[in-house]
Amino acid sequence: MSTLLSPFNYDASIMMTASHLPYTRNGLKFFTAKGGLRSTEVEEICDRAARKYANRLGKVWSGFDVVVPARVDFMSTYAKHLRDIIKERVNHPEHYDTPLEGFKIIVNAGNGSGGFFTYDVLDKLGADTFGSLNLEPDGMFPNHIPNPEDKVAMSLTGNSVLENSADLGIVFDTDVDRSGVVDDTGNAINGDRLIALMSSIILREHPGSTIVTDARTSMALTRFITTRGGRHCLYRVGYRNVIDKGIQLNKDGVDTHLMMETTGHGALKENYFLDDGAYMVVKIIIEMVRMKLGGSNDGIGSLIKDLEDPGESVELRMNIVSEPKYAKEKGALVIETFKQYIEEGRLEGWELDSCGDCWVSEGCLVDSNDEPFAIDAHMYRAKVSDKEHGQHGWVHVRQSIHNPNIALNFQSSVPGGCQSMTRVLLEK
Repeated sequence: MSTLLSPFNYDASIMMTASHLPYTRNGLKFFTAKGGLRSTEVEEICDRAARKYANRLGKVWSGFDVVVPARVDFMSTYAKHLRDIIKERVNHPEHYDTPLEGFKIIVNAGNGSGGFFTYDVLDKLGADTFGSLNLEPDGMFPNHIPNPEDKVAMSLTGNSVLENSADLGIVFDTDVDRSGVVDDTGNAINGDRLIALMSSIILREHPGSTIVTDARTSMALTRFITTRGGRHCLYRVGYRNVIDKGIQLNKDGVDTHLMMETTGHGALKENYFLDDGAYMVVKIIIEMVRMKLGGSNDGIGSLIKDLEDPGESVELRMNIVSEPKYAKEKGALVIETFKQYIEEGRLEGWELDSCGDCWVSEGCLVDSNDEPFAIDAHMYRAKVSDKEHGQHGWVHVRQSIHNPNIALNFQSSVPGGCQSMTRVLLEK
């Protein structure tokens, strides 16, 4: 946002973060006004920098007038930006500048960098934030992993919501590019449930919009989106992949306002396609206040009351036993073998999902490619059926981006279905 908001409008910016990974895994994210750089672009920058350093081609800054500015306080500008959005869109008839008066909101920053949202956004808008958790940054994460997928983080937040009779609980990851929420009954809203909540809000504002998600979402989520008049585009795992697909669809004339991964990464067209967890929460807060002003006593969770949870949903990890330099190659071989077994009919009732690398429900023509769902030969999704239940689940197999392992996601509407699919996978 420092490349977009005045008076800064920087040409580029860098965030130092390990996200929810251990502190030893720190790294850099690069941004311009067009958004976050892709891995190929970062590789090019690193390669050019390395060549310049190795060749000792004069001073790096030769030809430039380098001005080292004093430390700037951008966060105050960013927090004000978020406050202004809430005030303008709520447009409270009685107290415009404090539209959150009367609301209790709990924030769990997980000792990451999200504590600012409590005292620089919510408090200044009149909210009661008593009971908020882990607001002080501590890179050792002494309480729990700052991650909206973490069961401990969500459970602690839910308990605080109930103890303080709060209207909403918020969970941020370390660098606040992801978020999750807890409703007033203490129920966690993350994963498919968070996508459904955001879809409900977006489809009220933009009827007929396409929603892009990764391919691990449930069949129930697709039904939820389509019954509200939306279209569901399932795409490859990886938040940059999901966001980039949304950008491309808009360029192709397909109205696409929301792109979300089940991890909590989400981006909106109206917010420069940035995966900004704070902005995502701002949208939810605005909807919560609007519901109250409209006379509803229901909490934000009521918007997804008809979302069916999968009968079973399991994620497993298979470690790749190999020297690190061979792990990626070995993992790719395993996943290609998985594909081969299905194509040869050696896994009875298993079928590769077909429709290219993106398929959209309700007849939205995005890709006409009929190749099996495959991403760089490192990712496949298979439908699973049997004679008794018909199609009852799916398996998604992919290579981990960060670690030497293979991630396996299973969903089934049949009790014991995930276990039986796992048994088939291991035995065959």
